[in-house]
Amino acid sequence: MEKEPRLRVLVVDPDPSRRERLARFLSKVPVAAVADWKSTEEIVRQEPPSLVLMASEIVGRPAPLGSASLPLELPEPVIKVVILHEGEGLTPEFLASGFHAVLYDPVTLIELDRVLALAGAVLEHAADSQRRRLQLMEALRQLEVEVLALADATPNWLGRSLELMRRLLGVPALALWELVEGPDQLRCLGSVGLAAEYVAGIQQGSLGRGQEILDLLVQAPLRPIELHPASPDPRVVSPVDVRRELGLRHAITIPLRERARICGFMAVYFSEHAPFSAEDLPLYDAAAGMLAAALAVSRARRQLVVSQRRLSELIEGLHVGVVVCDLDGTILLANRAAARMIAVPNGSLVGLSLPAIVRTRTELPWEMWRQLAPGTTSETLVVQAITPDHRLREIECRVQAIELPDERVGGWVPRLQFLLQDVTLERRRLLELELLQDLTRMVTDHRDLDAAFRMVAERLQRDLGYALVGLAILSPDRQRFIGQAIRAEGAISFNEWLTTRGVTGRALRENRPQLVVNVREDPDYFEPLPGLAVESEIVVLLRRWGEPIGVLNIESRAGHRLDEEDLRLAENVAVHLELLMEQVELTDRLSRQALTDPLTGLANRRALIDRLQHVTRDRRVETAAVLLIDFDGFKQLNDQRGHLFGDAVLQQVANRLAQHTRPDDLVARYAGDEFAVVLVDVGLPEAYEVAERLRRAVAREPVVHEDVAVNLTISIGLAVYPDHGRTPDELIRVADEAMYRAKRRGGNGIALVGELG
Repeated sequence: MEKEPRLRVLVVDPDPSRRERLARFLSKVPVAAVADWKSTEEIVRQEPPSLVLMASEIVGRPAPLGSASLPLELPEPVIKVVILHEGEGLTPEFLASGFHAVLYDPVTLIELDRVLALAGAVLEHAADSQRRRLQLMEALRQLEVEVLALADATPNWLGRSLELMRRLLGVPALALWELVEGPDQLRCLGSVGLAAEYVAGIQQGSLGRGQEILDLLVQAPLRPIELHPASPDPRVVSPVDVRRELGLRHAITIPLRERARICGFMAVYFSEHAPFSAEDLPLYDAAAGMLAAALAVSRARRQLVVSQRRLSELIEGLHVGVVVCDLDGTILLANRAAARMIAVPNGSLVGLSLPAIVRTRTELPWEMWRQLAPGTTSETLVVQAITPDHRLREIECRVQAIELPDERVGGWVPRLQFLLQDVTLERRRLLELELLQDLTRMVTDHRDLDAAFRMVAERLQRDLGYALVGLAILSPDRQRFIGQAIRAEGAISFNEWLTTRGVTGRALRENRPQLVVNVREDPDYFEPLPGLAVESEIVVLLRRWGEPIGVLNIESRAGHRLDEEDLRLAENVAVHLELLMEQVELTDRLSRQALTDPLTGLANRRALIDRLQHVTRDRRVETAAVLLIDFDGFKQLNDQRGHLFGDAVLQQVANRLAQHTRPDDLVARYAGDEFAVVLVDVGLPEAYEVAERLRRAVAREPVVHEDVAVNLTISIGLAVYPDHGRTPDELIRVADEAMYRAKRRGGNGIALVGELG
């Protein structure tokens, strides 16, 4: 029996033809269409709808920054959408007064699908807070269009926009601050909800300290700033008495960028009645991004007014690229925006072949474009392209078939005109929001870190073309990284390495993220996996209470160069993973239960079995070896000196074993005083050589603890895959038999099963 659909739609519209068209579009869901509010009372009373579409003429336009009053109260959570007539334009007052979206007449099916998806997503989230965030994100998305239009049309756009955002976000106050370099001072561009004395106090208190305060705000961990009168925070420079009168408790700051440079920040203020919630950070980030774009538009508008000469320069410098080429792709005309977007070294595209200079991850539909009739336009296509400067860019492309005169042929010839827009940042921001929502859902569903990390890795590789994404956690003694890496083709590798090695080790030592644009020029870089040609590497730290607990590592293939935006994305993803790890306490799970022995910091028995399973199942692995190691006479040492002394000896010997193996080799504590080593892609002679090196490393010099020197030896049993076994159990059993053969010989030796003696 089919499950009854939960989504129900109510259309309130006096126009019968539009009612009929909307009902036809909505035929897949239960829908009721009425002409006025009087007819809706019985419908709402009997079975409240999930989504209400209402014509603007029966709603009435709200006053500026006012509210729209409905004659009928609709229960929560009902998605309310207003339909505007052509020419009315988007009015943000509808969004600020409680409507969740605005549609335009004639309404298209794709627009209806979007609001249906919004309503469905709201229904899927039981928590009021989750529904609220979904609704606010949609409202912010639509508000962005209006804010950008206001910024382009009037110099008084900022105050109105801030008030609309404040009401949408439900916060007491908002402000935009920028750094004025001359006096080194913070200046308020606009604010709502703040007293003039408060704004003046910050401007005066930041005089001579503007850059310092901005650096503190940007570099500090993202935690709310305490605003109480006794706050010791050096970032707080406002007068104490004014703060007390305002009743504000906290503030957070979101950096604003201008041409990749941090030039200021948006401050969001909170009170006892409107407290800060970390889950709302994507909303504040989206609002800040919207305002940063509007500021750029507004400043560009002012420049246009100042000088007609600058007008042509600004048009040439718009972010939308224009390219005209022939049907074979040879470029005939291109503006500077297109040249910057495609990143041709000499800045000129004319005469070049567009398909040759832009390598795309999927094949472009050139044949379809060539068949376009003059005057027609293709559907918008988002292309992932590796530009000549080795950057991966997401370019929104729309192609129009045109005809232009050509003197050589004496007539009009067909051409293709490309409108290009770099949407890399926007799509990355959307990716971040989707990742945050999915990670939050995983916390709710009690999913583990492995599942979350795999989801993150798959998204980053699919959407951004990364070749490898790795996650590693610090061992309890902070001497080793333990983790896993996922390749783009889906292969998973478990690994561990010393914190003194590689770019990851440098990130830990310097306590800051690392961006290596060209790994071939970095002396610390080492290949994480064989056969992976790498161009760039990014390492960001995962933290708990400000202290590093692990790293997120991203690497790109040769020819794909990572940049600051990739670093910023990695940092945001790391923050999301930190939140997940903190809530489900997966750090302990990785370090103590899943992979690491808590005494020695080496891999544990489970990690050993996982590695052997991976080795025996990977068709690319032709040979491997297992060394099983046992101490000679360790029981007597424990009996004589005690278990604490014995544990200290085990720790020292574990370090020796780790120091005399390769980073890719797995050293594990198997049980008690037994250790194991897994060597991949080595045969019997090489494995025997490693075993002898380990035997000598232990026997060569005594272990000293509490001024007591103890001479130790080990017995090693050796098994080789696939000669001695094809499963983890078989290999361990054969190595165990060989180890006891070595002990029966008197210890301090190496043995194979089947040897004489």
